Amino acid sequence: MRLPVAAIFVIVCVVSACSSESSTPVDVAIDIAAADLPAADAQGTDQAEVAADLPIDPPGLAIPLLPGPGQDGYDAELEKLARQYDRQFQLFSAHPSAANQDLTVDPLEEANREAIRAFLQDGDGWDFEAETGLKQTDVVTSWHKVAGLYGGVGMAADAYRYGVLRDQGYDAVEVERAREFLLRVLDGLHLATAITGVEGVIARGFIRTDVPGDGEHETLVPLFDESGSPLPEVKNNGVWRADNSGGLYPEYIWEDSCSRDQYIGWVAAAGAAWEVIRDDDTIPQTYKDRLQADAKALGHALMVVRESGYDLELPDADGRTTLHGYMNEQCIDSNVYVPGIRNGFHAAMALGAVATWAYVSDDPELKSFLYDDLIATRELDMMPAEDMGVVNTGVGTNFSNFNMAFQGFWLAMRYVDSPAAVARLKQGLGKKLYDNGGTRQPREMKQSLFDFIYAASMAGSSAFGEMDRALIDATALANGLETLSDFPLPPFWEYAVTNCDAEELATKKCVADNGMELDVIGESGWKGTLVCEQVIPMAIRPASNYYWRSDPYNPNGGGNGGRLIPAVDFRYAYWLGRWAR
Repeated sequence: MRLPVAAIFVIVCVVSACSSESSTPVDVAIDIAAADLPAADAQGTDQAEVAADLPIDPPGLAIPLLPGPGQDGYDAELEKLARQYDRQFQLFSAHPSAANQDLTVDPLEEANREAIRAFLQDGDGWDFEAETGLKQTDVVTSWHKVAGLYGGVGMAADAYRYGVLRDQGYDAVEVERAREFLLRVLDGLHLATAITGVEGVIARGFIRTDVPGDGEHETLVPLFDESGSPLPEVKNNGVWRADNSGGLYPEYIWEDSCSRDQYIGWVAAAGAAWEVIRDDDTIPQTYKDRLQADAKALGHALMVVRESGYDLELPDADGRTTLHGYMNEQCIDSNVYVPGIRNGFHAAMALGAVATWAYVSDDPELKSFLYDDLIATRELDMMPAEDMGVVNTGVGTNFSNFNMAFQGFWLAMRYVDSPAAVARLKQGLGKKLYDNGGTRQPREMKQSLFDFIYAASMAGSSAFGEMDRALIDATALANGLETLSDFPLPPFWEYAVTNCDAEELATKKCVADNGMELDVIGESGWKGTLVCEQVIPMAIRPASNYYWRSDPYNPNGGGNGGRLIPAVDFRYAYWLGRWAR
């Protein structure tokens, strides 16, 4: 029996505490009958992996979603902005560990802030200390933690960037610098698994303790008490642990209980890295072998049937499933299972994760699990086209769900080597996620990552073949580019933005900073977020450390300007677009 997720979500929430990662349900009609979908099949044909076999020679490359120098449609100004964000990111945000980190520079330290501004805006160099006489640790008040979602997509951006510079004929010095940073990234990605001390387990996040920090992560919890029982007694959304690698990372601590939203970022990093390095002889084989081994262990962990009686759960180092680590298609929310349910939201994420680990590891058992079990037998590839459940709930939408869903589709459609399965996933992406005909659809939101994933995936871009540029949705591409172009000039400080003042909020009518008229709904968004009827243009949106999981209808927000926003959202969307072809 096929049960749509949205139809039973209300019932389940009456008898169970629904997690913060889920949203109020909405009933989404199923307008694609199962009979209309291509029949399920096993693993696809052994077609040549076109993307991997392309010569490292600019004339031999297909034009990517975002064209490069010398190609029609190339945007030199946007690449200039990307380069400034790359410099800000690598020299400041990723300075401690090669992974994405928010950081704070005291607003009262005007000389330090001016040094950062001048370095990023008045020059084009990559050596902050040589140009200013200051070290990063001299000017940064504190670095905040690495978290899997943001850390992972930052790593993916660095992989894509290296691949683009290498393949499109950029200056050799630039390519070498990008390669060296990618090697650091690969070390950081391995750290996220090795520091847990358990094969197949990945951290929610980590932080270095020998650089200025915010002091919020000093209390460490052992994995087990004296009797061998796991701690904390009740599983929560993450506690800090000491290095469990056997002494490999004494200067790091890590956060456990990796949730699916953080996990999908790590998965994206691994997939992007492997696409770029697999046939690159300048990357040491040890890095490739290590990445494949980690991917195999993480993939096999998803195959294990856990205490719940189900698979596709994220294990933790204490032996338990993480608090929000459930991606099984029969799970409605956290550990709430409903036999017979077909959760298209979870199915898209699970397929994306397993397909990525199978692609990276090239492991026969993982490939069989993906194609013979998840696709041919359990039909996970059909489920997103039937029902995407609680992803889009209108005004109250949790945008973290949107981000996870799009990431799931990107990975699944990129690394599933089955034309029939990808055809079914296209129906889910196009008719259930990007635009299901209702209100507040991603098609109108101008969230660049969503637009680029939709445009590239629907046009056929994957690790196994080139896209058809004639099939690129021009509106989606233009919307994504508009938003990226309107990002502020680095350094991106988190200053407060108030498009609607108290009086305007009271009258429900607002004139934004750019003169746009807004209709105020009120504090009706996810967890009481202030929202309007209209999408807020990027040029006047309040700051976010990751826009693709923030509500684009929110007119107000920000802080005192102390936080330096890494703009990993910009970098991931931009370099994904430059790589996808």
